[in-house]
Amino acid sequence: MTDDTTVTSKGTSTIPLAIRRKAGIGTGTIINWTLKDDGQIVVRKKSGALNEAQRHVRTRAGQWDGKISGAELLRRTRP
Repeated sequence: MTDDTTVTSKGTSTIPLAIRRKAGIGTGTIINWTLKDDGQIVVRKKSGALNEAQRHVRTRAGQWDGKISGAELLRRTRP
């Protein structure tokens, strides 16, 4: 999967939505950039780093007693 984007004057660029979804990249995901000797740039999602949604759910994990419905779980974990 490839796509083109443009770098702004501030050095930013948008990661295409299809690539973000496939790679599991969300708000707060840490990206690792590597410049190889041949000029090739390698971009990787940092393994083990949590995105915003994962951090949100993890901060609330273990707070419920007993069984709850899926709908109730979503209600409690949505920001």
